[in-house]
Amino acid sequence: MRRRPLLFLFLLAACARPDTAPPEVGLVQPAGGGVASGRTLSVEGYAFDPSGVASVRANGQEVLPAGEKGNKLVRFRFRLQAPASGRVELLLEAVDAQGNRAERRIPLELDAAPPRILLERVEREGGLYRVSGRVEDNLGVDRVAVQVGKRFTPLSLPKGPEVVFLAEVPPGAVLVAVDAAGNRSARRIP
Repeated sequence: MRRRPLLFLFLLAACARPDTAPPEVGLVQPAGGGVASGRTLSVEGYAFDPSGVASVRANGQEVLPAGEKGNKLVRFRFRLQAPASGRVELLLEAVDAQGNRAERRIPLELDAAPPRILLERVEREGGLYRVSGRVEDNLGVDRVAVQVGKRFTPLSLPKGPEVVFLAEVPPGAVLVAVDAAGNRSARRIP
């Protein structure tokens, strides 16, 4: 009778598996991997591991805040100088409390081209203009807004390489488009 509880405990202890999986690491920002030339960009990401995250490094520099060490889910932020031209690779490394290591290489590509604003139809109706068209960008359009004076009104549009819009604006308004890299272009409405 004594052997059964001991056998049960032995089998139960054998079921516990050591943590051999590396932590998960990912980026939230920059979206799309595109960056504008010569800018300092903000990089945000996360790391997760059930045993706790001990370290997160970006290109060899520790980016995990001291208060986050040991937590299962951690968020990190840092600033990075964008490349002058071409491509650069960001190396993210995460280590969990058990010493398991994960490595992720993220390519960042220079996007020097601003988005293109294409007006397809401009109609005057009373004191307003009804404007329709589309905004195109090779990496993706992040946002489109209408500027009247110093006030910006964002248009609720999906993100993507081509975004179709329709807006009613007063004379002299400016249509502003920003791509995923932060490049912007503007077009004045007559």
